[in-house]
Amino acid sequence: MKDPATGDDCTRREHLQAIGALGAVGLGTAGGVPVTKACQSSGNKHRGDTLYSPPEGAPAPGAMYPRVERLEFSPGGNETLLATFEYYPSMSGSSEPYFPVYRSTDGGQTWSMFSEIHDQSGKDWGLRYQPTLYELPEETGPWPAGTVLAAGNAIPILDDPDDVEEGETSELGDTSIDLYASTDYGESWEYVSTVATGGPAYPHAGHSPVWEPELQLDADGNLVCYFADERQADDDGYNQLVGLKASTDGGRTWEDEEFVTAVPNGTDRPGMPGVVELPNGTYMAAYEVVGSDTVNGEVRVKTSPDGRDWGDPTDLGQQVVTDDGRRFINGPSITWTPRGGPDGTILVSAKQLVDGNRELADGNGEVLLANTNLDGSGSWTPIEAPLSFETESELGGRIFVGWTTPILPSPNGKQLLQMTSTAMNDELCEIRYAERPLKLNKL
Repeated sequence: MKDPATGDDCTRREHLQAIGALGAVGLGTAGGVPVTKACQSSGNKHRGDTLYSPPEGAPAPGAMYPRVERLEFSPGGNETLLATFEYYPSMSGSSEPYFPVYRSTDGGQTWSMFSEIHDQSGKDWGLRYQPTLYELPEETGPWPAGTVLAAGNAIPILDDPDDVEEGETSELGDTSIDLYASTDYGESWEYVSTVATGGPAYPHAGHSPVWEPELQLDADGNLVCYFADERQADDDGYNQLVGLKASTDGGRTWEDEEFVTAVPNGTDRPGMPGVVELPNGTYMAAYEVVGSDTVNGEVRVKTSPDGRDWGDPTDLGQQVVTDDGRRFINGPSITWTPRGGPDGTILVSAKQLVDGNRELADGNGEVLLANTNLDGSGSWTPIEAPLSFETESELGGRIFVGWTTPILPSPNGKQLLQMTSTAMNDELCEIRYAERPLKLNKL
């Protein structure tokens, strides 16, 4: 993610500085990709409903990075959903950040605040960034099927002058991906373990943070945490990579890191992984690759037979691109629905849709990309998204909108729920959602 003026990797840094009392800077990029407004969105056809709006005076950007999960084992049946997001009102003053959990018992039609995940690790840093949710589909380690897991980034703010860089008023300290569990369907939470720790939460050389956890079971029933990792930059020439750590005891302890995709050229930055298990038993990962001009910000996918072996890490996978050259950039989400082709359909969403010239393309902020090939080969087809929103470049470079756009099929696959952060005003984002029938007539 590069600043358009300097070329430095600091777009995510500017986001983090917004909560570090340093002020957010408007940027004219899409996660490092200069974008020309050649095509405007046709006007927010489905703005959806509001899950959460920050109060006046809340720290910018208010709310972002939503994730949503359907609970198959809840007493209310599979119409029970949980959602969480980065909650910036909890990051003001001396308060300790936490993740809010919202619940829907009617399949996502209505939502209410349900619980809070607070830092119980003993570090007293607070849970600040990149939360994710995952319901265990089977007994795993000490956890029965239906246990809900949550992971996110615990990060302290350090105010000691010796810890603050020149020109900064506070420092976001070490990063720690921590795991939590709930055995009562998300009502209460307990700390389980720390998956990985890294340096301060700034994505440029010398800080080596860890980012963006994603949870899944592998083919052998082991818990896997996928994440973005900058810790190997100095020693091995990686700028950022997507790695994984596996646990054979339900997340109590973790094995050594393995690489999903990693290119030791000092430039390419795979990150923001999402992983889905497909009906043929294989797994597909979607991630962004920021860095060199040939891949800058573009969404890629690759497959694994078991969720652990992803082949040659230097293989950046297949590009998510349509026949006419439209492709997503930054912040992908991936899911599968049983509708569409004989093996169902893979669906991908992301922050912005551009053409081969990096100009905003028809359908930006309004489409998903679909593929009926379970290996991700061939071209992807744009289909109508449940939720429409004005994207970063349309809003003059605001990086906070569309920062994760999760898509959740209904149990029969006929409906899709989508959620993201959208602009509420010039300073704040709110979390909005919409559910629409899945339209696959183009496939």
